[in-house]
Amino acid sequence: MEMQSVVGGFVLNQLSSISPVPSTLKSLLENSCARLFDASMIIEDPLTELAPLREASVQQPLEQFEQTFVIDQIIDTVRDEGLDNHFHNMIGLFGSIMLSLTATDDQLAQVNKWVEQGIFGHFLMTDPGGPSLMGWKTELVETDSDMLLNVDKIHGIEAHKLGFAMVVTKQPGRPFPLTVMLPPELCNQLRQSTVGEPFLNDTLQLGNCKGKVSITKDMLLSKGGLGSVNRFLTLVRPRFVKSLMHFVLCLHDCKEAHLTSEDQAHIEYLIHLCNEQVAATTFSMHSVNRVLATKFTSNELLLNLVLSGKIKSVNRQRDLLAFTKMEGSSYRCFFEIYSKFKGLRV
Repeated sequence: MEMQSVVGGFVLNQLSSISPVPSTLKSLLENSCARLFDASMIIEDPLTELAPLREASVQQPLEQFEQTFVIDQIIDTVRDEGLDNHFHNMIGLFGSIMLSLTATDDQLAQVNKWVEQGIFGHFLMTDPGGPSLMGWKTELVETDSDMLLNVDKIHGIEAHKLGFAMVVTKQPGRPFPLTVMLPPELCNQLRQSTVGEPFLNDTLQLGNCKGKVSITKDMLLSKGGLGSVNRFLTLVRPRFVKSLMHFVLCLHDCKEAHLTSEDQAHIEYLIHLCNEQVAATTFSMHSVNRVLATKFTSNELLLNLVLSGKIKSVNRQRDLLAFTKMEGSSYRCFFEIYSKFKGLRV
């Protein structure tokens, strides 16, 4: 068995558990996985055949939200109109689902009041300390009398003009992140600035924010724990990927991209994967891994389109490359799948 087949199996096994992978796409993804195999993996991995995926022994009902019906309508519209004028609305609805899974009734009522006043919510995840939580600069420090949130976030969507914000932070001595919901008056205390040129025909600007604010316990989003985050990703990531595939098809129709019949077949396959996952009503140990593999595939398809000269303008190339990093880079998706399955061999 070739190395590419073993390494590619981490992603391909997840995809093929939903639908058989076309041979041309299989080759592209195997090469991508081999390219991302890092030094530790090369040194320590036995490169023996992976065990087949076993059926999940526990399946739980997957929550359904009214927002998903609106999101799905937006995604259908993206096929004809592109993402430029629909991205913010879609992302806002994603945030609404996250709050439904993690916020208390009182917190949701407060958010609804802000939204009714036209105050936009922001999700701040990316940290200058890098992908590892251990290195994060954003940190919640508790004393006997106070809770201080040291905020240092970069590349947030419209983070140069914060309304209210969900800030993901580390806590000293704890292995999992925590999300804090900052009200507008505390967001106003943070230093905010734009970063880089806007995306999507000047409709999407990213920003940085930094500062220290005192918070209270009622600002912590702790309902549901890590399980809620996994359910959120299961609901949202396939929809995000489908919107990207619809965006590329729209670019092709508008002569901003030139897709071969093979490219279009790969895109339609990925849309099929997304539809299958969106239609799922249960959550299992495989759900998050499948959406990770789906986002990985989206990243590699978009990257391949850019590198092979299929996207005409530099600005659209930049848009698509940015989406290969948003909501999970290829390495991050591959690393998470690999970490879970590296010990399962034939």
